Amino acid sequence: MEIEAASVRDRLLDAAEAIVGRDGVGNLTLEAVAREAGLSKGGLLYHFHSKSSLIIAIVERLAGRSEADHGRAVEQDPVKAGAFTRAYVATRANRFESGESHRFHTALLAAAATDQEYLDPIRKRCVEWQGRLEKDGIDPATATIVRLAMDGMCLGAIFGMPVPTGEKRRLVIEKLIEMTKSE
Repeated sequence: MEIEAASVRDRLLDAAEAIVGRDGVGNLTLEAVAREAGLSKGGLLYHFHSKSSLIIAIVERLAGRSEADHGRAVEQDPVKAGAFTRAYVATRANRFESGESHRFHTALLAAAATDQEYLDPIRKRCVEWQGRLEKDGIDPATATIVRLAMDGMCLGAIFGMPVPTGEKRRLVIEKLIEMTKSE
């Protein structure tokens, strides 16, 4: 029963992300999410008692997925110095390549547009990640510059700003990775 509840919960979160991505944050209502997920509003309310709890869950899931992705990338990196910084870059770069960045962006937009406090779960993780970057075995300023560059590309994409694409994007990411190894 626990697995089924998790599956329904994920369906609801996926539905909320789809609505924000397709229809905009203003159309994110509990009724719309229930309809998109194929459930009754009561079924939705069983898992999320309010729109706030739904949005916080989206952001928490996003942060958890990022953390898991970092962990896998660090484990696969044979060079320990700078491994977390490279994992940070790879996680965000992979989101773009896989199309996952759209879901990532919509989660952040939903939170930011609704109430800045909803970003607290990701902010908390970002503080933790910055601490790990600063203790990653490379110059802390270099690690921070790499993070800021990746964050800038991600946020630029969220807001429709010009960001490198295609070959230029690949070269920028390659250069960022190179920076983590030149210590």
